[in-house]
Amino acid sequence: MKVRFFYPSIVILAMISLTSCSGYHFNTNNNPLIGYDIRTVSVPMFINRSVLPQLAAPMTKEITLALNDYTGLKVISGDNQNADAVLIGILESKDHYNDVVKTTQTLFTEGDISKSIGNRSPFYYPVQTTYNFALRIILIKRPSPEELALFTSDLGRMIKVHPKIVLEDTINLSGNFARVASPTNTATAPGEVNFVKNKGIFDKSLQDTCYQAAQTFKQVVLNAF
Repeated sequence: MKVRFFYPSIVILAMISLTSCSGYHFNTNNNPLIGYDIRTVSVPMFINRSVLPQLAAPMTKEITLALNDYTGLKVISGDNQNADAVLIGILESKDHYNDVVKTTQTLFTEGDISKSIGNRSPFYYPVQTTYNFALRIILIKRPSPEELALFTSDLGRMIKVHPKIVLEDTINLSGNFARVASPTNTATAPGEVNFVKNKGIFDKSLQDTCYQAAQTFKQVVLNAF
């Protein structure tokens, strides 16, 4: 994990000043970006370059809610050229779905489940699944449209230092969920909706992972500033 931020001497002097004040307690809910003259942050919809669809919206929502916790910092959803800074989020993963979403536990078809597969040969079916992806965040102070396009392109990874980048970090994320496998040997068997149930469980797990990403993001901000 790499965190880059500028004006370290200002930050260090500020911390020395605060710790020297008798009885002063640092309020972690205050705007941590005020030292960079950032009072408004625009958060456009995150870019999803992962193999997990529909991930951008919940991740953007949770990160936006995390920023809203800071008093003195106004968060604007969507593109806004008048904001002091723009927070870009890029969701990334390996290129192949099977390398991202993996079965970690299986069961053998037996009992009522074996009756559901008809004349097929018995097989192992997944009951536990894990997944991995990453969130790359870039906080840019008053970027131009051309700079935004550059920072979010593949070339953006090659830019190690830029005076407008206040924070850049990659948060590696993972999650897991248990699948349901009910029999489908009768007309009213619950297994008729196995796929729908598992999709809902997967979506809920992704939502939880997005929430955890937002909490990690807040720690990254506090550690950086």
